[in-house]
Amino acid sequence: MGFAGRPFIFFAVAVLGCSAGLTVITSASADVAPRETAPAAAAHPDEGSSGRSRTIRVEARLRVGEEIDLGATGRSIGDQFVFSGNLMSAEGPEERLVGHIGGFCVITDLERNAGQCASTAVLPEGRITVQGEQAGIPVPAPVVNAVTGGTGEFRRAHGQVMQRVLTPSIWQLTFEVSDVRPHRTGAGRSPSGAPTPVSPSLPGK
Repeated sequence: MGFAGRPFIFFAVAVLGCSAGLTVITSASADVAPRETAPAAAAHPDEGSSGRSRTIRVEARLRVGEEIDLGATGRSIGDQFVFSGNLMSAEGPEERLVGHIGGFCVITDLERNAGQCASTAVLPEGRITVQGEQAGIPVPAPVVNAVTGGTGEFRRAHGQVMQRVLTPSIWQLTFEVSDVRPHRTGAGRSPSGAPTPVSPSLPGK
């Protein structure tokens, strides 16, 4: 089932619930400069030094949203919702693709329309993982879930992500992460960490 399916479609990333009109990725204290223009003093921090905090605001535009009916026919405990899509920044004259997101939710409570969700946001600086509960289906209230880790500049990150479901296919995400540390020279980034330049659109289902 796609986005036109049952109310379970509103299960949101706990990011990743999957991380948020939106603005470009920003720093808690200043705009984020491209890596090549970052201050030289911050380029090679001592691994034991304190990292900085950042707020990252993006809009998740889902391209995939599939319900998986497991166990008993119809909605039941253990059913899943699997999703993926692009992360967009709306600052400036036009939207910009800044990354992508993917994850899943598993129904754990039918009476509360609740489930446990896990997702990964992939950004140029690295990945951010998120986990937590999404409740209130089919019209979920805003939710705050935990940043559980990451890679790259987010390898020691912790914090939270605030999520609002604007429509079944558009989620507003605001990541608040602490202990963000720039890469050391030569550390490299995974090629898969770079966003794929694909225009967001929903599958025709």
